[in-house]
Amino acid sequence: MRREAKLLPAQAQGLTSKGLARVWVESHPRTGLELFGPLPEEKIEIQLGSRRNLWLQRVLEPHPQRREARCLHFGPCGGCTLQHLDETTQLALKSERIYRQLPESCQTLPPLASPQPFHYRTKVEFSFARQDLGFHRRGCFDRVVAVDRCWIAPPAHHQALQVTRAWMQDHQLTGWDARTQQGDLRYMMLRQANNQDFSEGQWLLLLVTRTGLDPELIRDWQRRMEPAGAHGLLWVEQSSTAGAIVPEHEHLLAGQERIEQRLGPLTFRLGWRSFFQSNPPAYRLLLEQLKTWLLPLQPTGLLDLYCGIGSIGLYVVPSECRLVGVENVAPAIEDARRCAFEMGRVAEFYISACEDWTDWADFSAAIVDPPRSGCHPRLLQRLIEDGPPEVFYISCNPERFVAELAQLKSAYRLEKAVTCDFFPQTGHIELLAWLRRL
Repeated sequence: MRREAKLLPAQAQGLTSKGLARVWVESHPRTGLELFGPLPEEKIEIQLGSRRNLWLQRVLEPHPQRREARCLHFGPCGGCTLQHLDETTQLALKSERIYRQLPESCQTLPPLASPQPFHYRTKVEFSFARQDLGFHRRGCFDRVVAVDRCWIAPPAHHQALQVTRAWMQDHQLTGWDARTQQGDLRYMMLRQANNQDFSEGQWLLLLVTRTGLDPELIRDWQRRMEPAGAHGLLWVEQSSTAGAIVPEHEHLLAGQERIEQRLGPLTFRLGWRSFFQSNPPAYRLLLEQLKTWLLPLQPTGLLDLYCGIGSIGLYVVPSECRLVGVENVAPAIEDARRCAFEMGRVAEFYISACEDWTDWADFSAAIVDPPRSGCHPRLLQRLIEDGPPEVFYISCNPERFVAELAQLKSAYRLEKAVTCDFFPQTGHIELLAWLRRL
């Protein structure tokens, strides 16, 4: 059954998980036509499929800024969702979606665009599935799209994919089958430092396999990959069937374990595990905005919650201000301490769940940068009861922040907010918010 529909902005593919987000983009199985996802205010023809899925058949009245996507894999690939819309309109739509949910008393600043709309990601993870290597197919946990070139990945990925595919085929190795939980190869992860344009960026390449794979096969992969110029080649053996990298044995095959990522005047040495924002040029814009809000307050002590490797606090806090970072991931705290030492900075970093942190005295400001799930409810309550006068909240899931704001408003007023596009070509956007105690 086919029907016509017109999308409201909140229903557009890639802009929200609600409404018609399941109008998937795929090559039509019979005609071969590539049908891209619907955009706000477009009039489209849809077909009702099985399992309540809606399939886009035709765009009857296209958005004025609709364009042809650069990527040949756009649609089936589960990565980008907005390549068929120009970057200026992408940013406006994503920001407006968030700004209209904030209190009218809040001052919203013009959104910060990513300096690089393509090839901005510093870290990508490819999955093996049966005989393929690529990104997960949209809506499928057990199938991948065998990408040849990704338009948001770092440049080094193209040669890494070619060499690894040839090696896989020559040795008749199998990719992981998520249904039978069998296979030789699991993941390939690439991390490349983005120092403005990747031109001098060092890179690491990690191969994840099942345990017990013949080391001579890995040495052959190493020999083939070394001419590509990776700063470090690593091998991880994994017996866990989890849908993520869970190392059991880790080996450095060649080169170094860490690369240097610059962030303004600072340099961070990152390993394959290190958490760091995937779009450093855009990240720096957000941190500079945070500094313009924070420094005039002349903070005497700053508490950095969910601090990761400490990049936010180390970047924005003046040396005379006491900096304390809290994070429950031990390797991240080890990275933070090492980075601070190498920079000659005096800072304190502690391994603790943020909701269990008890020392709230003598801090004039706090930075909160939680995961997509948001802050733990106990942390929100601690902020309400004991939080400092100023709180700067960085959210990778602004809808979650809006939900938490309903609780925080009993103690804080939302002063200012600004969005920053860390993820062009996708529906995601970052939010920086300044909350001031009532």
